[in-house]
Amino acid sequence: MARRERLLKKTSIIAALVMILGGCGSSPGLPRDTRGEPAGTDSPSTQLRSIREWTSCSGTADDTAGVTKAFAAAAHGRFTLEIDCPINLKIGMDIARSIFIDEGTRVQFSGAGKITVDNVFIPAFVIADTDHIELSDWNVEYDGGLPITQNIGGHVNGGLHVNGPKPANAFNDQRLSGWLAANRGITFDRRQGAVFSQWTGTTNACAVFFITGDSSDIRVHGMRLYVPEGAGGERFIPVAFSFGVNVRRNQTLIAKTPLNGQTYGLPHDMRFSDIDLDGTYMGWVGTLQDARFENIRSKRYGDLQDSAGATVGGVQKWFAPPHLFYFSYTADADPALFNRDIQIENVVDSGVRVGKARDAGGGDSISGYALSLKLGCTRCRVDHYRSARPDGFLDVLTSDGLTISDASASFDSAFLNNLFPGWRFPSSTYKNVTFENILLVDTAATSVQGPIGNANQPANENIVMKNVRVVLNRWGGNGSLPLPTIGGQGEDISLDYTIKESAARIVRSQLGGLQVTLQAVPALLRPGASTTVTWSVREANQCTAGGAWTGSVGTSGTRTISIASPGDQALVLTCGNGSGTAAATLPLTPSS
Repeated sequence: MARRERLLKKTSIIAALVMILGGCGSSPGLPRDTRGEPAGTDSPSTQLRSIREWTSCSGTADDTAGVTKAFAAAAHGRFTLEIDCPINLKIGMDIARSIFIDEGTRVQFSGAGKITVDNVFIPAFVIADTDHIELSDWNVEYDGGLPITQNIGGHVNGGLHVNGPKPANAFNDQRLSGWLAANRGITFDRRQGAVFSQWTGTTNACAVFFITGDSSDIRVHGMRLYVPEGAGGERFIPVAFSFGVNVRRNQTLIAKTPLNGQTYGLPHDMRFSDIDLDGTYMGWVGTLQDARFENIRSKRYGDLQDSAGATVGGVQKWFAPPHLFYFSYTADADPALFNRDIQIENVVDSGVRVGKARDAGGGDSISGYALSLKLGCTRCRVDHYRSARPDGFLDVLTSDGLTISDASASFDSAFLNNLFPGWRFPSSTYKNVTFENILLVDTAATSVQGPIGNANQPANENIVMKNVRVVLNRWGGNGSLPLPTIGGQGEDISLDYTIKESAARIVRSQLGGLQVTLQAVPALLRPGASTTVTWSVREANQCTAGGAWTGSVGTSGTRTISIASPGDQALVLTCGNGSGTAAATLPLTPSS
């Protein structure tokens, strides 16, 4: 009997140990989720563990190995990792040192928590085909510097210099491809030719945070990412965050695998809030879906340059022209891989420029410029955006369903060597794009480029501009008016330009092909003063004046009008063609 009791007791102890050990890892009988992970391992834990368990916390010693271990330990929701002391990551160009952030990782900063990174040509942190990431209150200082040439004679792997591919290429083809094969069940079948992780370009690979493939549920809030206060433009952060298309989990790739949404995915379901950048080239760049950016602030910015502020853009201008936001996609690719459902709101781009524009004009090649927002998108919206970048405000790429509203921007066309407008339409077609309540100011003494570029492609559909106001100091360009040409079908345009030197005001109303342009010089008047009114129309055969002038007028002409009291008065010109009308309203302002 005693022997039986001892046996039962021993069996109970063994069973209890199995239960305890079972909680520390997977067992053959534990159900697995669709990613191949044990079910429930990504359930968030309330446990908080300090980075001090893995690192020196000196702020000067190399903590890369310890941080890598700490992030791996925190994965799958095991605990929240707290960075509460200074950490130094020595990554440089060593492709073995980029830190992969795996499923269900939560990292928060507190107190003296700070990470210093120095990645060059390769990412510091990588999120690849990975879900459920939360990064809170990060404090990140960049202490590196991107060379002006890509040709550095190879790369570094595990501390050893390797002659061969450049660092970004080696990271993509060796480190990233290898990690995806080992951790995401991806087979790169090279029997019919070379095949690797999807290449997104050298610029994107320079990011501090490199987010790629079918990654989702990513939350980043309260982050500060900056360079030291005294850092020159040659030491700025090359890219803060990059996003890219990459192969999905559990796929087999061959050289001829098509780039489509069935095999490839892109980052989605992401939220970035309360982010401060100071000392960047590129803020966010790449291709993504279902993403929200709110309460974003950017201070200093620049372009790749040497220590003397020269060789802007790098040797042969290899670095992509940088922007705070640069979201583009290939318009003839699978629509499943288009940018879509992106919201950007409450942005302040202070425009503190370090360095000069990359394109000098004359015999210099044309590459681009570092304007604030460059966006091509489907079903996207930008609200409450402020920019003071001298490089410019906006490039609109191919889009369908894009709305930008309540934005104000100033730029300096002279800083751009009079090569570019502050707002361009450089792509082939636009559909269902709306711009409302926009103010654009060119601070140059004289403007020779129209502040808004043309969008006159015949294939355009439904371009809407409502309450778009532009202010210049003086117009010195070709043509009598600095207005853009907007073409296509279904246009609904309302533009209002002020030219300070001559006190001129120009308004244009356009509905489809019907266009009315009205100008008053001056539009700033004392009581009893006169103004010269000039007007022209397109596709209209009759016009009627209203407001401060009245009567039937021709479809073009010039007239001097005396205004008894300009306050609360306006010149109105309504023109039609039998099938529709358009009206331009030009307010008259009393002078002091």
